[in-house]
Amino acid sequence: MCVRNRIRGEGAFGTIFGIAVVVLVGIALFKVVPLHIAGNKVLDAMTEQANFAGVKPLDKIQYEIFVVAQEAGTPLTLQDIKIRRQATDVIIEAKYTQKVSVLGYQYIYAFDKSVQKPVF
Repeated sequence: MCVRNRIRGEGAFGTIFGIAVVVLVGIALFKVVPLHIAGNKVLDAMTEQANFAGVKPLDKIQYEIFVVAQEAGTPLTLQDIKIRRQATDVIIEAKYTQKVSVLGYQYIYAFDKSVQKPVF
């Protein structure tokens, strides 16, 4: 019985530490993951609009990507979206950075993507 009483509760520190780590990781993911999701929405819009480059004017494509970016909450401006035709391809480029503070650390999400598709 004496041995049993001495070891009771010794695992509490490890459990509390583990829970604290899980909470901190959860807070960090809660702030960082939405930036990546918004960036993927913009990339999807770029890819989708590149498919219609043969039937839409380039300024219309640029504006539609801009609208999706604004709906996703990104700081992408209309001037940051570059669209050009090169031979039989269309190239869409977009670049922006977004900062978020995660537990005192400044995380910088850098979106610098390019989509190149053939024009039909």
